[in-house]
Amino acid sequence: MAERPSNLPIPGGTGLVGHLYEYLWTKNNLLQTRCMYHRCPPVLIPDTILLKNKQPTAWYFSSLNTGTLQRRVKDLTVPKIREALLRRQDPALDVVCTFVGSAQGDVQPITEYLTPAGLDYFMSTPPSRRTKAGMIQTFIHPKGTSNFIIRVTWTPESCSMDSCININNMVDEEMEAQDRSATNDDKNCVLIPMSGSVLATQLERLCACIAEHVHLASQQMFKVATMIVNFKIDTEDRVWLLWCEQLEVTDDQGRLLRSTQAETKNIDDIDALDDDAPEEQEAPKERARRGEGDGRTQFGRGDEDG
Repeated sequence: MAERPSNLPIPGGTGLVGHLYEYLWTKNNLLQTRCMYHRCPPVLIPDTILLKNKQPTAWYFSSLNTGTLQRRVKDLTVPKIREALLRRQDPALDVVCTFVGSAQGDVQPITEYLTPAGLDYFMSTPPSRRTKAGMIQTFIHPKGTSNFIIRVTWTPESCSMDSCININNMVDEEMEAQDRSATNDDKNCVLIPMSGSVLATQLERLCACIAEHVHLASQQMFKVATMIVNFKIDTEDRVWLLWCEQLEVTDDQGRLLRSTQAETKNIDDIDALDDDAPEEQEAPKERARRGEGDGRTQFGRGDEDG
C-alpha cells in the first residue's frame, strides 16, 4: 500500500471536513499532466479561518489575481483577522461572515451568520460545545436578492444537487440576520433540485476535479467515494467553494475508510467535550440584534495575542 504524505491528515469525516482545504492547497508533481484542468482545482475559496477551541489555526483564501489558493499559518492574530473580514464586507449588507461549526456526532454543520456586532460577541465568548471546532468564513454576496447555496452530492458514478434558497430579502434589516441568511432552515428556506443546466454541468466537473486533486495530493493513496460540498454564485457569476460537510474515501485497494479508521468525525479531530461543557448563554444573533459586545478582540480568551 502506498504511504500517505506525512504532512497531510487522513481525509474524510462528517459535519465539517476542514482537512479538505489543506488537500486543495497542497500541490503535487502530477497536476500539469494528469489534471483535467491546467490549474487544479479551479475553484475560488473565500477567506476561511479554521478554529480550534476558538483559536485560529490556519487561514485559507484564493487570490483573485492569480486564482491560486493561499494559506497562512503564522501571525494569525485576532485583530488582523477581524480587520480583514470587515474590510471585505459588502457595504450593501450587514452580514460580515459565517461561522460554520461541527460538534461531535454532527452529520450536518451548524451555521451562524454574523454582523460586525455578532462577530465581536463571538470573539469575546469562551468556546462551547457548538463552537469548540469550526471556521469563520467571509460572507459572499449572492447573486440575486436572497441568500442561497448549492449543495452537491458527488460520487464517481453520480452527481445530484439542490439549490437551498432563503425566501427572504438579504437587505431586509427588519428581520434577524440569521433568519434572512440561513440556508438550512425549514421555516425560511426552500429546496430546489438542479439538473441539466450549464451551471450543474460546471459544478459536477469541479467536484470531479476536487476528487482527482485529493487522489493525486495523497500520492494516489486515497480516492473520493462520496462528498457533499456547498457552493455559491456571487454577483459577478463567480463560483465559490464554501465548505464540505461529508467526505468518504477509499484506500488504493478500494476499501472504504470509515470514521473509526480515518479517526476523524469532524474538523481537526477535536475530542468530544465533557457532558458539563458550557453552552452559549445567549445566541450570537440575539446579542448582535441589540448591538451588545464587550469590545474584546480575543477568541474567547483574556490573554494577549503574540
